Amino acid sequence: MRSSRPFVAFDFDGTLADTWRDIATALNHTLVEEGLPAAEGPEIRFAIGQGVLPLLRRIRPDLAEDEARLHALYMRFRDHYDEVCLETTALYDGIETCLEHLSDATLVVASNKPGRFLHPMLDALGIVGRFATVIAGDSLQVSKPDPAVWAELEQRAPGDHGVRWMIGDSAVDVATGIAAGARTIGCAWGLRGRDELRDAGADHIVEHPGEIAELILGARR
Repeated sequence: MRSSRPFVAFDFDGTLADTWRDIATALNHTLVEEGLPAAEGPEIRFAIGQGVLPLLRRIRPDLAEDEARLHALYMRFRDHYDEVCLETTALYDGIETCLEHLSDATLVVASNKPGRFLHPMLDALGIVGRFATVIAGDSLQVSKPDPAVWAELEQRAPGDHGVRWMIGDSAVDVATGIAAGARTIGCAWGLRGRDELRDAGADHIVEHPGEIAELILGARR
C-alpha cells in the first residue's frame, strides 16, 4: 500500500530565494526619499522575515507608534519594490533540484511576504507550479507563526498527509512548525544563520538544499 504523502511547507525569503538585496534597495530608496538615513545590509537582513511593516518598525523603532508615517513609508516602499524585486533575486542553488526530488510530496509556501510581491515572484522564478497552495503574509488576518496559518495550508491542500515539515531560515519558521506539530528544518544559508535556528529548536539544520529531500524522504511513512 502506498504511504501517505509528506506535507512540506517552505518559507520564501531566505529559504527558496535570495531576496534581501532587492528588499534593501527598495527600503533605502524609501528612507532616503523620506529624509531618513539609509540602513546597513546586516541590519536589513536581520529585520526581514515578518512582513513589510515589521521590517519598517525594526529599522525605524522611533516611528513604531506613528501609524500614519509607517503607512506612508509602506506605500512608498511598495512602489519601489514593485520595480526592483527581481533585479538580483534568484533561487538559491539547488532549490529547483530539491523541489523536483520532492515531486511526490504535497508542497506549499507559507511566507510573511505580501501577496502582491510573493505570487508574481514565484511565477517569475518558475516554481509556482510546484506548490499546491501559497499563503502570503496578508492572505489571512494572522501570519506566521500563528497556528491558523498551518491550518489554512492543510485546508487548502487536503489529502492523505504523512509527516509534516516546515522549512525556513528563521526562528519564526521554526516556531510555525513547532506550533503545528511539524518537524522543522532550518536553512543555514538564509538570512538569520545557524545560531538562531539552533536556539529556536529546529529539528535539523542544513547547509544546502540538497540535504532537504534526503531528510524528508528518509522519514516518509
